[in-house]
Amino acid sequence: MPETVKKIALLGPAPPFRGGISQFALMLGREFSRTGHEVKMYTFKRQYPKLLFPGGEQTTSFSGLEGISVQRVFTPYLPQSWRYAVSEIRAWKPDLLIVSYFLPWFAPSYTWILKKLADIRIVCLAHNIDFHEKWPGADLLSKRLFARCHSIVLLSEACKRDLQRKMPKHIADKGISGFHPIYDCYADNQASGEKPSQPTALFFGLIKPYKGLDVLLAATKQALKVIPELKLIVAGEVYGNSEQYLQMIRRLGLTEVVETHFKYIGEDEIGQLFQRSQVCVLPYKSATQSGVISTSYNFNVPVIASDVGGLSEYISPGETGLLVPPGNPEALAQAMIRYFKDGMYLSMSSNIPAYKEQYSWQKLADIFLQA
Repeated sequence: MPETVKKIALLGPAPPFRGGISQFALMLGREFSRTGHEVKMYTFKRQYPKLLFPGGEQTTSFSGLEGISVQRVFTPYLPQSWRYAVSEIRAWKPDLLIVSYFLPWFAPSYTWILKKLADIRIVCLAHNIDFHEKWPGADLLSKRLFARCHSIVLLSEACKRDLQRKMPKHIADKGISGFHPIYDCYADNQASGEKPSQPTALFFGLIKPYKGLDVLLAATKQALKVIPELKLIVAGEVYGNSEQYLQMIRRLGLTEVVETHFKYIGEDEIGQLFQRSQVCVLPYKSATQSGVISTSYNFNVPVIASDVGGLSEYISPGETGLLVPPGNPEALAQAMIRYFKDGMYLSMSSNIPAYKEQYSWQKLADIFLQA
């Protein structure tokens, strides 16, 4: 038990809403609860209107909610709902309120709510400062939100540099260096049995244009010339229309090489995908940090990633993965060829357990408590 039990509230995406931001908030909340603090999560009644969410369902089931209360208290695009969130948070009287921020979409509602809770210690958990999609007035919306926070915890040094570049000094000075811990919440999270002998790469997670799946498909076509038995698994829901990728697969003659799972991947499916793969590939064209790397390391699966944003901060080249220039199919193909031809899986996989110890949820939770 901690010397002083704190009441810690988390505002933003949380179960049952899908996605890495919800999973991150749950893992952080579980760590606070594990160490004896009281935790309550305040999330949305509805997160997005259907028009802004071209994927499937917005909610899913989560495990590990034992002992954590989740209240659905407001809708970001319905200002008349914001007052209820304020009243519920104020009634609980938390010692610390952590706000999960990753899109300007949430900034107006967050800013209004936080203005009414100015007597509570508020820390922003900023997953992004620079955004993958263009948002009108994004920096102004972020600035107004950050002005209501006492501290801003960033999950990579790249994000901290973005804060310093985009925000005035009095806001940038609130920035505190954090990190993205390793996910350890999925079934079959320990390596079990032998990997399939066929060289298999995995692309995992929500598929948006900046994730660079097109780059990976082109690289796979080139790598096949040297590794004809290569297989690629693509697993994740496409944000938009999947037909563009299916057409590219057919055009490149990769129908027998690429196994597609264009859908949301549930918790119970993740372990099997990583157990079948010897490497996870992140061919991102832009990035801040990535929960996919944390998920891959959870299964002791090395990573080949673009050297963009904060991705390089989580990869030790030649030890836990490889880095390549973004948007370069030729360089990515050469990295894949090198990885499989040199048999890097066994050595890199054995390096990951020691490497990931430095990225624990306990250490991140301590940063918030100190903030």
